[in-house]
Amino acid sequence: MKKFFELHEYIDNRKAWIAIFILKGKVDIWWEDVKQVRDIETYDLSWWEFKRLFKKKYLSKRYYDNKAKEFYEIKMVSLTNEEYTNKFLELLRYMSYLTNEKAKVQIFVSGFPLVFKDQIEYDEPRSLEEVIGKLKHFYDKSKCKNESQHGWKGKDKGRGKWQPKKTRPQHEDGKENVAPQKIFNAAR
Repeated sequence: MKKFFELHEYIDNRKAWIAIFILKGKVDIWWEDVKQVRDIETYDLSWWEFKRLFKKKYLSKRYYDNKAKEFYEIKMVSLTNEEYTNKFLELLRYMSYLTNEKAKVQIFVSGFPLVFKDQIEYDEPRSLEEVIGKLKHFYDKSKCKNESQHGWKGKDKGRGKWQPKKTRPQHEDGKENVAPQKIFNAAR
């Protein structure tokens, strides 16, 4: 919405009208209630007043606290590289106080699995953009490696699997004896 209003120059009241027109579902029901309770006429409502009411209801301190908690706890566990990066960048918008690039990099890297974390921290990236690029590179590299391994295992069934060498016949009770073939004499 903000980008739309930056593109088009509307008068203050028109912005409020457009925003109200776009409301759907529970938000639309909330707005109808607010209008009745406060006896608000839509054509008299300023953009500033609409934003104030909307933020009070939907963007409270608790909302921002929950976003901050989610931001600091995000992990790449079940997410793809792209999903993790997008989620991180989406939540980063709520952390206006986080301006230091190094801090952003450290938080972003802290959500990686160890395999990626070690490789990326070794290079000491200086910017979030650099880390995102390195993550994509290592993620794609590991994905290709995993796909090639799965493909190999599927084609050559039985090959490449280690079979233990049976050194002595099995006992009568069915247990396998895996004692060494040579007996070493330590007394010599």
